Parts: sequence; structure tokens; C-alpha cells
Amino acid sequence: MVEQIREMIARNSRSVSPSTLLEDVRYAVMDLETTGFNHAKGDEIIAVGAVIVKGHEIEGDKTFHQLVYPYREVPENVLKLTGIQREMLVGRLGFFGVLIEFLDFIGNSVIVGHNIGFDLGFINPKLKKYCRTKIKNRTLDTIALANALHIPVKSYSLDNLIAYYGIEAGERHTAIGDAFLTAQLFTRFLAALREQNVRTLSGLNHFLKQRARLGDEKIF
Repeated sequence: MVEQIREMIARNSRSVSPSTLLEDVRYAVMDLETTGFNHAKGDEIIAVGAVIVKGHEIEGDKTFHQLVYPYREVPENVLKLTGIQREMLVGRLGFFGVLIEFLDFIGNSVIVGHNIGFDLGFINPKLKKYCRTKIKNRTLDTIALANALHIPVKSYSLDNLIAYYGIEAGERHTAIGDAFLTAQLFTRFLAALREQNVRTLSGLNHFLKQRARLGDEKIF
């Protein structure tokens, strides 16, 4: 399994050309649900969700959603928040079993997430420990995009941003629900970038760096 994971990650790391138009990029918008906020203190993944965005549209028929057996007790507050019941996790695959299917789903897509560092902060330490590798796809964070686009909200929380755009909350605090919400938000940002004449991945990278130098980032 380790070699298979390493091979898949190497294949997925094929870089997307910086000159690629944003509308031609395949984006995998992802979200995790976890037992808590601190991987280093033993918190684990309990759900992985992802959807595909391409051509500035969500491809609703291309989704990934798996519950993950965490090999530890799930706190009551997390069960209430996510709607996941303990019995729903019994018999589910562990992290590495789900990871293989997830890596196949995302391919070499640009990975998008709301605070993507949190999500990869759960995945990559395990990959480093057991497989001596990490996910190498290009990533985009919707918090950084909101900051660069100067979205006028008090903070860049997902709730504030979807409220600003009038996006219905839907299945909030589920991995697939939050992945869909983030994808809807991301398509709004792609439209805003087009209005700013940001057309390519290299143009977006320059735009983000330029805006980061000009202003303070809000909390989320």
C-alpha cells in the first residue's frame, strides 16, 4: 500500500502549467471533518469530502464522500455538530484505505479549501510518518482569495462569506456539504478574478502575492 500511495502522489504531482487559463483548470475542492483541531495531540479524520470545479462551474456528478474510522473516541460535541453517529463509523475504512480512493479522485487537480492548511495538516503528517511523502498538488485557499479580493466582511469565516454571497448554508459541518459550499464560494471568486482581469494561474499567483504585500489579512 505504501508504494501505491507514493506512486499515486508522484503521478498527481504533475504540475499544471502556470500559463493555463483559470477556466481550464480542474479544481478539487475539499473539506475534512475531524475529532478535534489538533492532529499533533491525537485528533483524527472522520470524513473526507470533495467536489470538482472546472470551467467556473461545479461538476455536481463528480463528488467524493467517505466516512473514516478514526480508531479513537469521537467527542459528543463533534457528533452533534457533524450529525455523524458512532455506529456510522463502525466498519469504515481507516485513513489510508480512504486515501487511495481520494488520491485517485483528485488526480493532479489544483486543491482548493477553506483554510486548506488545516486539512492538509491532518493528511500530510501521516503521509510523512508512514510513507515519507506528502501531497504535492498546487493548492488554493479561499481565505487568501477573500483577502486578496477585499471581500467586505468582518472576518473570512465560511459562514460570513457564504452569507455575503447569499449562498444557502445547506449541509453545514459535513465534509461533503462544506466542500460544496466552498466550491460555490470559489466559483464566485473565479468570477471576481475574471473581472479583475486575472486569467491564468501565473496571473493569480502574482495577484495573490501583490495583494498580500498591500494589506493585513483578517482572521477567519
